[in-house]
Amino acid sequence: ESDGLGTIIVTDALGIGIMTSAGPAGRPVNASNRDYFLAHKVAGSPAIYVGDPVVSQLSKQWIVPISRRIDLPDGGFGGVIAGTVKIAYLQDMFKKLSLGPNGTISLLRADGKILARYPSLPGSPITQIKNAKLFDFYPASSRGNYEAVAESDGVLRIYAYHAVDDFPMVVSVGLAKEDVYAAWHAKALIISLIMGASCILMIALVGMLLRELQRRQLAERVAIRNERRYRLLAENSVDTIVMSGLDGRVSYISPAIKDLLGWEPSEIEGRTIRDFIHPDYLSVLGEVRDGGDEASGPRTMTFLARHKGGDWVWLEARVRRLAEDIEGAAYISNVRDVSGRKKAEQALEAANAQLVAMAATDSLTNLSNRRRFDETLDREWRRAMRDGTPLALLLIDADHFKSLNDQYGHQQGDVYLKWIARLIQECIRRPGDMAARYGGEEFAVLLPRTGLVPAHDIAEKIRRCIYDARIPHIVGADGVMTVSIGVYAQTPVDGHQAADLVKRADAALYAAKREGRNRTCLFEGQLLQET
Repeated sequence: ESDGLGTIIVTDALGIGIMTSAGPAGRPVNASNRDYFLAHKVAGSPAIYVGDPVVSQLSKQWIVPISRRIDLPDGGFGGVIAGTVKIAYLQDMFKKLSLGPNGTISLLRADGKILARYPSLPGSPITQIKNAKLFDFYPASSRGNYEAVAESDGVLRIYAYHAVDDFPMVVSVGLAKEDVYAAWHAKALIISLIMGASCILMIALVGMLLRELQRRQLAERVAIRNERRYRLLAENSVDTIVMSGLDGRVSYISPAIKDLLGWEPSEIEGRTIRDFIHPDYLSVLGEVRDGGDEASGPRTMTFLARHKGGDWVWLEARVRRLAEDIEGAAYISNVRDVSGRKKAEQALEAANAQLVAMAATDSLTNLSNRRRFDETLDREWRRAMRDGTPLALLLIDADHFKSLNDQYGHQQGDVYLKWIARLIQECIRRPGDMAARYGGEEFAVLLPRTGLVPAHDIAEKIRRCIYDARIPHIVGADGVMTVSIGVYAQTPVDGHQAADLVKRADAALYAAKREGRNRTCLFEGQLLQET
């Protein structure tokens, strides 16, 4: 039992209790004179019935019975299964609502009987208000509001009511008009929220009770009849249910596996789970089994499983260690297809990767941008210092680019920059080498593990390649586009910084410009030989 729900009782056709939610009935319970029993006995409908408030024969507390008829195989009356809601629980729950000093809240049946009310009326909870103004509107309208003076205390209240879906019940909330107007501006929104919360609360409570009744009814049938009902539940589950031993051998798998992976249950039962899981995920299976004891609770694993047609399908299994082995089964798992979710995750990862690449790429030339160059330079500088290897930098500038823009326009200038970028990229082949647009018409090439001589050779290769491309330039050497290149290489040591590499390559570039362009220059003081 929970705080609000009483004992669930199953009676025979005479109204004698034969089973309770606590097990077989101990002290006899006779419901033959209860209105809900009589209603089910007379009526042939299996619908839920909300009975009159009564004093429980077991707990001696006022309760509201909610029941349904049990039919025999031939359609005859076989008894009643009834659950209860404690009136005191409902009143305590109502009490927590802020209704003002003169507010009320009531749960009524469609025939006007009050099932629960706060504040409670003196005497017996069984009170009928069929003549109340509420029934001028309900059940013709399932929700609404009105003003009325209560017969019990003479207070003028504004009432709002809401019928409980699928049940012959209505929730009525009344706030004293005097209280409403006293704090109207501050509490208008709160009153609306209370109304909605009250309706939702009652609907949720009835829905919870109905689900609890259905669950317990199913459990009672399983306990009374036999283990076959467990199979019925498993075989009608959307998820695939798997029972397996400590060695991973499948002792039972529900028929849903055919829709999931195309296998018949008989083709899997008796074999180990490892026969169907992709080899890359066998370690995940081991981790779940190593940590999947009863105390740690269920574990979740996502893996690829083999479809009968040969494809691999993404599955997710929620694995629980059983308290004790059942016919050789130590684990029970709920398995479902998560291919759609995995596809969405992979698409998101690809989109994120594309965004990261776009953030690090110059949109015009498709080379790395200045930000990525700075990050790579810092990383390669620290790596070269750690490994004691040389690091080279080429700074490349398009000659007379301003004149080119003035002559052909900026759009054509962008086309020239794309040509230069493509030719630079074609001249560097190692995976670790990086070409970047440094700014404007200036480019940079970073060459890890490269000394001065090979760096100079690569620079000359780039310069000749651009010259040989014969890109027209009105004021360029021989009427074609040329570049000037500054080269500097060093093995990083303590006391130096990556900025020194850039500063000295830039100085070499200015020297190339100063000496007539279309040339490669080293930083002053460096000799073209390996040191």
